[in-house]
Amino acid sequence: MRRSELISLISTVLLFLALEILSIMMASNNSIVQRYRIMGAIRNTQTSMWKTSRKVQYFINYRVENEKLAQENLALRQELDLYKTAADAVDSVSSKAGYTYILARVVKNSTNKQHNFIVLNRGRNDGIETGMGVITDNGVVGVVNAVQDDYSQVISFLSADQRVSAKIAGNGTFGPLAWKGRSVRQARMTEIPEHTEVNPGDTILTSGFSTIYPPDIPLGKVTKVFDNGVSIDINVELFQNFGALQHVYVVANNNAGQIKQLEK
Repeated sequence: MRRSELISLISTVLLFLALEILSIMMASNNSIVQRYRIMGAIRNTQTSMWKTSRKVQYFINYRVENEKLAQENLALRQELDLYKTAADAVDSVSSKAGYTYILARVVKNSTNKQHNFIVLNRGRNDGIETGMGVITDNGVVGVVNAVQDDYSQVISFLSADQRVSAKIAGNGTFGPLAWKGRSVRQARMTEIPEHTEVNPGDTILTSGFSTIYPPDIPLGKVTKVFDNGVSIDINVELFQNFGALQHVYVVANNNAGQIKQLEK
């Protein structure tokens, strides 16, 4: 388009807008009914814009508050772990915290595959290493399996090859807990001795019998109990909603090296 044609087009558009504005002003001055209709339309537009602005502001504030709460939870979790470690080490020289927690945000998450993965916005520069567990206040999330400088990948608990050592709250009976492979909220705990007392509604926790996850993290509640003739299987409804993951804690077991040396 030549310059003269562009100038002509702009002039035509400006003239059209000017005539529209002039016609609206004349209509509102010559008729009370039309004036009220025009003013009403303007008010409706202003109200709609105000509501949209409030929603955007609320969303921004919501994310800020979520970040703030996650940071506060991180500090409380670390402080609680210090108290637990100190209580367990009254007669020892050192009371170093058993676990260190690194706050991270989920940037990618899959839930519709047999082997699901999660990507976090924390990596090697933040102290993340492969083999670290990932948790929330509502349960376990998975295990770190790949690390870059600023990002890391997690094998989700919603994967066919993932197992968590779990226990029944109250009696401490433990066994492996695994995802059932269909619903994101359903898992099954197996290898429970037949004499074990367990009922629907009982809480399932992490056992702590691994170097990955701390003990006593609530995982879910019992929904159904099966006696297969050799042992008991338990259906568990997970507390963690994997479809709504936002902030997680990457767990570093400060004593993992010593434990693994003893296991060898």
